Amino acid sequence: MNNLLTYEDFLFEDVRGNKVCIFPGRFQPFHLGHIAALERTSKVFGAKVIPIQILSKSNKSPIPDSVLIKMGNAVAKEFHFIEKYILYPQGLITFIPEMVKLLQEQGYYPIGVGCGSDRQKDYERQVAKYILAPDSEIQIPQFEVAMVDERTEGGPSGTKVREAIQADDEEKFKDLTPKSIHSFYKELKKYI
Repeated sequence: MNNLLTYEDFLFEDVRGNKVCIFPGRFQPFHLGHIAALERTSKVFGAKVIPIQILSKSNKSPIPDSVLIKMGNAVAKEFHFIEKYILYPQGLITFIPEMVKLLQEQGYYPIGVGCGSDRQKDYERQVAKYILAPDSEIQIPQFEVAMVDERTEGGPSGTKVREAIQADDEEKFKDLTPKSIHSFYKELKKYI
């Protein structure tokens, strides 16, 4: 990955907006594995990361949007490598080029997307066809996809966090989640 600014980058930086990278995910709720992947994404691209929360199409999120937003904003405040948190708007297709457009409309210049190995090929296909292609509506010539998810056996997962909540094991919940999520334990018990 080449993070050197070109003359064109320097010349148009004010027009393009702040450089950021994105990491889409369900984050139900954020756990330490997510935080590690977000930090790796930021390091790989040399820019702050924006986690974009995707709601499941097949089953509605058990956690209300208002709580997701509060948790996302709390996580963004806790970690210096996170630019901000976004709950992806309902009705928009869950598609990397749409995420890029959304951020461009907010004054950002997205330069890449971090993902797990399960999403890498699909994201690379989307980026090649709709962002890097010469006839693309979105023109970001050096937009990249980076696999940053290094799941470890026995490591944190959304399932383990939800199981800890269901088992009323607040200590385990706190072991799996960032400090900014700890205060949401009682509220999450209402929904999980």
